Amino acid sequence: MTLAASGVDVRGMFDRIAPHYDQANRIMSMGIDMLWRRKAIAALIQDFSLNARFFDLGAGTLDGAIAILKQRPQAQVLAADFARNMLTVGLKKKAASKIRAQVADGHALPYRTAVFDGVFSAFCVRNLVDVPKALTELRRVIRPGGRMVILEFFKPSHRRLFWDGFYNARVLPILGWVTTGDRAAYQYLPDSIAQFRTLPEFINDLRRAGFSKAIGYPLFPSGIASMVIGE
Repeated sequence: MTLAASGVDVRGMFDRIAPHYDQANRIMSMGIDMLWRRKAIAALIQDFSLNARFFDLGAGTLDGAIAILKQRPQAQVLAADFARNMLTVGLKKKAASKIRAQVADGHALPYRTAVFDGVFSAFCVRNLVDVPKALTELRRVIRPGGRMVILEFFKPSHRRLFWDGFYNARVLPILGWVTTGDRAAYQYLPDSIAQFRTLPEFINDLRRAGFSKAIGYPLFPSGIASMVIGE
């Protein structure tokens, strides 16, 4: 599934911006996205064996999968994304040599049931057409007692004047345009946040998908990004 509910060709968009994606992320988040990812992965891998199996959905340019290997060098890490160009950029990184990456649709994962100890996904689920179906698929591939950690920008429960009215709406599209040459892709970002679920709504989705525990942790004072842990 490549089209968002709004009709945007999300896969085509990510394929277009792939060469400049990492640079744009660092500029727009001022590097904070790397800190969020590190915190989320620390929560993901705790209590698992050194050679555990992890899966990164919406792996993009493989920053998340690489970060898992940095903290668990003996782990087996598989990564999937539906945008081939994003994976191509990621696989050129020296640190990605041990990662098994493939193009796949999050709504129909090509993996056996209960095969992974843990699943990680950063800023991906907001782009899925059928979130409940994708969450059910993720629950299927995680073994009993396993864990999933998701980083995401959720729809705010109330309008935040600075973030929603100014930074996301005006500054981000300009920064993305200057960095990648693709203004439309970074206009999609605030639009997709506004059309997504709130954090409590997403936690309810996780519980309906079969996660017995689901807890959300805001990672920024304004709640602009959150980490969700499902077990």
